[in-house]
Amino acid sequence: MRIVLTDKDLDNSVFLSDVQVIKITYKTMKAFNHNSDVVAIAGSRAMAIKAEKMDFPSLKFFQLTSAGFDGVPLKEFKNKGIMVANAGSTYSVPIAETVVMGMLLMAKKLHSNPNNRHVKLQRHYDEIQELFEKKVMILGAGSIGMEIAKRLLGFGMTVVGYAQSDRERPYFKRVICGRQKLAEEIGNYDYVISTLPDNENTRDFFNIELISKMKQTSVIVNVGRKAVFKEDDLFVALKEKSIGGAVLDMFERIPNPITNRFRRLRNVIVLPGVSAISQEVNGRLKMYCETNIASAIEGKKVTGIVNEGE
Repeated sequence: MRIVLTDKDLDNSVFLSDVQVIKITYKTMKAFNHNSDVVAIAGSRAMAIKAEKMDFPSLKFFQLTSAGFDGVPLKEFKNKGIMVANAGSTYSVPIAETVVMGMLLMAKKLHSNPNNRHVKLQRHYDEIQELFEKKVMILGAGSIGMEIAKRLLGFGMTVVGYAQSDRERPYFKRVICGRQKLAEEIGNYDYVISTLPDNENTRDFFNIELISKMKQTSVIVNVGRKAVFKEDDLFVALKEKSIGGAVLDMFERIPNPITNRFRRLRNVIVLPGVSAISQEVNGRLKMYCETNIASAIEGKKVTGIVNEGE
């Protein structure tokens, strides 16, 4: 009997007859330490970190239930012959829709419209904007970035991407690479959207050097990792209104406490880390995990491997 441990409700019938799916939690996983029947695990980054320190003699595959894999000991897993895969494009659609929502809220000034607080109608036509023909820079041109770009094209926006290489990608007018190139161009954009992960190359990537080159009316949208932005630099820029505003979905603590200082800024919309959440994404994640784990067990091609180059 081969065992698949998971913190999700996976369907046992999609696997071979000698495979048993057992649901676990972060705490109950320890009961399977030294169990030679465990061949695959599906769970969070926290579970992956814990699993790497445990002894699973037959473990060949760890399926992350997140797109991000920062903090996961990828090299250590590879040294043990264990493949690690992330959730791929599972969350790209809800994240892209949240970005569009945030941009529209800022453009239409819905978060600060007096009509939402007072009975007397007040129409500030000079403050309301359109997305049409605005220019947007998307930091990160992977699956999430492409889903965002695809939707923004429908608004007649000019969409440029930033990535590790400048190869052509669907939905982007062009893609640039290199921080120096970004610094040279960032002043041309009305919206800057970050989907960047947290790693040694991106921490504090977006600091005063880049912020100071942005247009005073530019809006930042962050659905990537909080660590990408040097938080003090961003807060000062927003408070002093050297940039137009921000829609922020990622912080060090989620959901955000009421004391979060960004909540006090009138040109900021704070979301409690909800961009990747939807009713539909649960079913999408379940199918993705089942397909990938079944492929790994049967020796077929697995998608989303993140420790091949470690």
